[in-house]
Order: sequence, then C-alpha cells, then structure tokens
Amino acid sequence: MNASKHDHRAEPVTVRFAFTPAAAYVRAARLVAADVASHAGVATGLLDEVRQAVGEACTRAILRHRDSEIDDLVRIEFSIGDRFVAKITDNARDMRAQTRDRLAPSTRRGDARPSDHDTLEEETLSEEITLIVLGGLVEDLVVTGPDSEKGTTVSMSWPLPGGAQSGEH
Repeated sequence: MNASKHDHRAEPVTVRFAFTPAAAYVRAARLVAADVASHAGVATGLLDEVRQAVGEACTRAILRHRDSEIDDLVRIEFSIGDRFVAKITDNARDMRAQTRDRLAPSTRRGDARPSDHDTLEEETLSEEITLIVLGGLVEDLVVTGPDSEKGTTVSMSWPLPGGAQSGEH
C-alpha cells in the first residue's frame, strides 16, 4: 500500500475471521494481525506490540472457552479507519457465575470439593494477569463483558498515519 491510501478513508475496512479454540491457531492469528496492521499503515515499531497483544487476547479467549467447556469459535475482527482496531471475542460466560451454578447443588449436599474454590480463584487470577499484560502492551484497551449470558470482547487500537490520536470503538 502506498501512503495515499492512508490519508483519508471514506469508509472503514473490516477483516473478520474465526478459529477453533485451540492454541495451535494463536500463531496464525498473530501473523494475520501483524500483516493486516502492516497493510493498514501501523508504524513498524508497533507491529510487534500488535502481534503480541492479539496473541495474548486470543490465548485468553481460548482459555475461557476451555474453562467453560465450549467449542464455539473465537472471533477476530480487524477494522481500519482512523485507527487500526483489533477485537477478539469469546463466547464464554462469566466463570464465577458458572462455577456458582455448578457448585450450588453439591454445596447443598455438603460434598463440594475444596479445590473448586481454588480453581475458580486460579482461573480469575490468570485472566486478571492476562488483562494486566494487555494493559501494559496496549494504550487503548477496552474489555466488555462478561455476564451470565455472553462472553467478552477485548478491543484494542493503534494509531494510523493521518488518523485520530484517540480511539473510538
């Protein structure tokens, strides 16, 4: 792409794909992210950040799917407008709500395993650490969800030449 294609975008361009929630596909997602970001005009110095952030967000989505025991696809969307935006969406509901639902019947019988609470804390801690890593990598990070009905979307954006300096998702 030449610089004239980045000067003024009339309509945003969007690239979407989805993948099976398996670690083997994270590398492919990172490569696609870096390639699309490069073609969008993201500064060369930020491409490693894009690659790493998308990898972290995809790994988080895969782990959320695994922990929720669902095989739904992880969805990725890259938008090119005033900024380069990457959105990674999982379908895993709030793990704390699921664990409470899963534990409720056994708790009434008094046979809840002591490790269930530990597992929940470990999953929550792992997710929080991933979000801290993402926060350190990406200046413009927004995480929406989860709730008891749907998953989360991790939205990140980076500046483009001639684009707005603040991101809108």
